[in-house]
Amino acid sequence: MTDFARWLEGSALGVWTRESPSIWAYPTVLTLHTVGLGVLVGANAVIDFRLLGLAPRLPMPSLDPLYRFMWAGFAINAVTGVMLFVSDATVKAKQPVFYIKLALIALALVTTAVIRRRVAPGSAFRDADARQEPGRRLAVLSLLLWTGAITAGRLMAYL
Repeated sequence: MTDFARWLEGSALGVWTRESPSIWAYPTVLTLHTVGLGVLVGANAVIDFRLLGLAPRLPMPSLDPLYRFMWAGFAINAVTGVMLFVSDATVKAKQPVFYIKLALIALALVTTAVIRRRVAPGSAFRDADARQEPGRRLAVLSLLLWTGAITAGRLMAYL
């Protein structure tokens, strides 16, 4: 893994992201990563809070367009996350918190997919009270996983 991480870090993308004096390199990549995270987690949180009973008059079907924003935010984060990793691969690849972050993101995405399937058109859950226990548990799990992923990401900057 160290050879591969060293190769990644020495690649044109790694060197450019890390060493370019251009505003379009590291500062922009980090900003886009933050914006993508805000879109992804923010849209998730809206659905999670609705499942927890906030805004009960807001119909669940009206939240369906948020899933497109989530996946757009995820795409931005995936691309910029790779760029940030490549810029410091030899350090990040050794951090256990990096792998914890990836695991939390994967679990959060699976939870998001389960929530979407449970509230899909025609499901009994969509027509039932959104505050029922399975939906509430999934919403709490989603919020905890995203909070953990964000915290792990921030910790990576300090380790």
